[in-house]
Amino acid sequence: MRFCSISSGSSGNCQFIETGQHRILIDIGLSARQIERLLGEKDIDPASITAVFVTHEHSDHIKGVGVWMRRYRVPVMATAGTWKGMERSIGQVPGELRVELRAGKGYRMSDLRIETVPSCHDANDPCGYVVESGGRKAAVFTDTGIVTQTMLHHLCETDIAVLESNHDIDMLMNGPYPLALKKRIRSNVGHLSNIDCAQTICEARRLGGSGIFLLGHLSEENNRPQLALETSTTLMQQEGHPCDQIYVTQRESAGAIFEL
Repeated sequence: MRFCSISSGSSGNCQFIETGQHRILIDIGLSARQIERLLGEKDIDPASITAVFVTHEHSDHIKGVGVWMRRYRVPVMATAGTWKGMERSIGQVPGELRVELRAGKGYRMSDLRIETVPSCHDANDPCGYVVESGGRKAAVFTDTGIVTQTMLHHLCETDIAVLESNHDIDMLMNGPYPLALKKRIRSNVGHLSNIDCAQTICEARRLGGSGIFLLGHLSEENNRPQLALETSTTLMQQEGHPCDQIYVTQRESAGAIFEL
């Protein structure tokens, strides 16, 4: 399995996973042209993508979905609630390429198995994804106000995971956002803070998890990459966990390809 965070942040999200028989994207939150360029930077042919999975209907996760679906004629997988929420935004889509998933269920596509994991976010029917192939497992858990026990269970077993580290609490609460928006972000259906993310990683380590963590979905206004990284690594050091498997994802910049 190969994994690459193509883009991660409040301006647009997209993750790439390759197995022996498939190349899939999780979310297309930038324009199709931008994703094509970022994939090209890693010598990945956009036409080789075999499926797209969508976590939820917010624009930073679906901006390029409709164009991609029509241009490359690949199936797009999402829960029924997500399909309902994004129909107007992505335009007309071929019915045969529209695939509805059920959150909490597992699906198999030849050499990969993908499980939909319900998340806690203010969207219609949001989910994260766990992809397994050849004994390797990757997870994408962003846009969630809390980490459920199911999520934590998967994080203990993954070889690589994108986990939300959206905001620094002080930056958010002392920043220019309206109070209602601050409360929404800090709610159980909002976003994980840096310290929430750090505590989750430490808990996964305490329970035996040893995989790579990519800190994802950083807010452009209420966070800084170095601050997110320092929050997680400092807490891990305090608890005696190694910190060499923690990285920060970048927005609109294809990151490293991890060979698992």
